Amino acid sequence: MEKQTTLIKRSSANKKQLENIKVGDFVADEYGKSGKVNNIEKIDYRRESHYYFNLGKSGTIFIIA
Repeated sequence: MEKQTTLIKRSSANKKQLENIKVGDFVADEYGKSGKVNNIEKIDYRRESHYYFNLGKSGTIFIIA
């Protein structure tokens, strides 16, 4: 069974969508960066949360929600 790729649009991403992404999921952003999530780091800063999705060789997707 094939896993679906979750598309993350930075302008419309909400915390619920970002919280549902787990290590091992496939994600892509609107700029073409995509891959399997190896590590997730979430940093709460005042009224916003910073999400770092490490994709290994593809780099990192950084989202502020």
